[in-house]
This record gives sequence, structure tokens and C-alpha cells, in this order.
Amino acid sequence: NASLRGDVFAFGISGDRTQHLLYRVRNGELEFRHPPRVVVITIGTNNVGRDNDEAHDIFLGLRACIGEVLTRLPGSKVLLPGILPRGPPVGARAQMPPAPGEDSTYHSGVAEEPTPLAAGYKVSKYAQPGAHTAVIGHVNRRLAALAAGSGGLVKYVDCAECFLTEDGTALRSDLMRDALHPTAAGMRAWLAKLKPEIENFGVADEGSGPRMDVSPTLPSTAFNHGSLDTVDEQSRSLVEHLVSWTPHALCVSHMTPKGDGPIVYCNDNFVLQTGYSVEEILGRDCRFLQSTNDVDTEALSAIRSAIAEGRACRVRIMNYHKDGTELVNDLELIPLHSDSGKVTHYLGIQRFRRNTTDGGELGDKSRTVPSTGGAYSKL
Repeated sequence: NASLRGDVFAFGISGDRTQHLLYRVRNGELEFRHPPRVVVITIGTNNVGRDNDEAHDIFLGLRACIGEVLTRLPGSKVLLPGILPRGPPVGARAQMPPAPGEDSTYHSGVAEEPTPLAAGYKVSKYAQPGAHTAVIGHVNRRLAALAAGSGGLVKYVDCAECFLTEDGTALRSDLMRDALHPTAAGMRAWLAKLKPEIENFGVADEGSGPRMDVSPTLPSTAFNHGSLDTVDEQSRSLVEHLVSWTPHALCVSHMTPKGDGPIVYCNDNFVLQTGYSVEEILGRDCRFLQSTNDVDTEALSAIRSAIAEGRACRVRIMNYHKDGTELVNDLELIPLHSDSGKVTHYLGIQRFRRNTTDGGELGDKSRTVPSTGGAYSKL
């Protein structure tokens, strides 16, 4: 008996990918006189199974859709059910019928039926983990992290359990008969899960939950934290361009007369990749990512020298995740100037990777890392 109160509109199209949804939103599909309270975005499964896109690209597409919706519908909130679990099982090829506008040549080379993995294919095609489980899990974890740092504008709801058996080893055939599309019963189960989340999310007090002071010029508070209001307008524009597309962790530090650099802005990748919350990041110097016991004096000396001279630098330094995991950081620091030419801020581009070598091997490598190029050298 689950049903939603008020007006409900559906905008999905069979075969949709993130790029299709983004195009339609940017070209006026979501034009409302009164913006809706909640927009539920369910997109990405066709990028997984039809296009075999990488997890990072799918996440960027979803993030762009979320930002566009929040920008065009002020006052609305976004609810993310994530990408649902799906088939085929590991070892089988995805069987996707042509979407409207696609002919059969799109799927040339794909067998009409996947090879059975075991006796009784009807059972095995529902097996989980499936061929796409790892990619789906990666995207959903990043969506959850984005929502957690959105200041209450975005909410993530894990809906996987709606379609899985109790032990999680298979999709329920009565709820997802083709291991991809929910049946009528599956839709009802899904709605039953989403209904209270939508209604509570939509009517929640605007003052409840943390809300970040974000510059209105940023693409969306769903993936930007802090403020760039003190940054020169030209530099701010270029930083915002980077934020929209970079897969790296970014932060902007305000240089004070005391010589420290409290972080005034970070993107969601910084939150996700370091494990710290927004509240634990803003206002702190980036030194909190370093160890007090194992100080990288060479890298720190290079950083201090560059800041003292107001120039850019690139170093490789050891940082640490909140859980203690070592993170090798190919760090690039870029000065941001005021109209008078004074360095007021530094943009930090962090290329984190988990350390898989011992300290000696890291030390033998060059500390100079590739530059992003000259485009940002004169900020």
C-alpha cells in the first residue's frame, strides 16, 4: 500500500546513461515554476552494464547530474538510492536488449544467452556477487561519502537489501526476474524502502543537520565544502573549473601573517580520500595529515621554501589516512594571488595513493612529480 503524497513526476527513459540525463537537465527538462521538495536520481546501471564504463567515470557523471539539479532547482534536495545490484554472474557476458534508438549492431558479438556457470542457469544468473558488483559498490560508496558531506542537500539510501536474499548471495527472482529490472513486486518493495526516506527528507527542518557556508559561485554544495569568498575572482573561477572535473583531492589554504595555512575550502574527494569529516578538515593546517613521528624533512623543507618565496612547488610526501593507512601524496602547491600580486592562498592538489612500498623504496624515487601544466602557474 506504499504510495507517495502529492505530485510525482517520472523522467526516466529506457537505456538512459548519466550523460543522457545530464544533457536533458541542462536543456530544460526540469523546469518547474515551484521546484520539487525531493528529486530522486536513479541513474548509472546502463553505464555499468551497457557501456562498461569505469567506476570513477560513472561517479563523475552522477556527480555532475546532482550538481546540475541542485543548481537549477534551488530549495530542492536530492535523494540517491544508488545503483541497484544486478546480474549477470561472474564469468557471463551482460545481456542487454537494445534500448530505443539502438539497433542490434550495438550489441554485436554478444551471445543471445550467457554461458551457464553451473547446472541450472535459472538459478546461477541471480548469483551475487555478480560481474558488476565491484564497480557498483565503488560508485555507491562514493555517493554515500558525497551525501555525508553535502550539508543536508543530498541523502544516500542503500537499497540493495530490497532485492537480495537474506544471506546476500543471490538476487530474488520474484523481485528482479531478469536480474536487472525490478518486477511489479520489486517496485513495491523498493518504494516501501524509499517512501519514509523521501517524506522525512523532504519535510525536514531546514535548520537541522550541518550546512556549510559555501560560495554561491560554486557548482554545488553537494561536493564543495567551505568558502572561496576571500579568493580573488579570477583565481576562484579557475579553481571552480578544476573542482568540476578533477578526480584529485583539492583544498585551498588561506595564508596568515603567522605563517600557517588553515584550510578554508576542500572538495568531496579530499573528504573521501583522507577519511576525515568536513568539520575535522576546515580550519586546520594540512600538517594534520602528516605524522609527528616520521617527519619527511626534505619534502617539508621544499614546501616551506616555496611558500616563503611565493612560488609553486611539486613534492612527494607521506600523509596518513584517518585510519592510519599510509598515503603517498604527489602534492602540487599553486599560489593564488590578489589583484595587487600578493599571495593570499595556496591551492593544494593531492594525488593520493595507498603506500605499497617500504620507506626505502619511496625515498629512492624522485620527489619531483608531473605538473598539471602551465595553465595554473600564474594564478
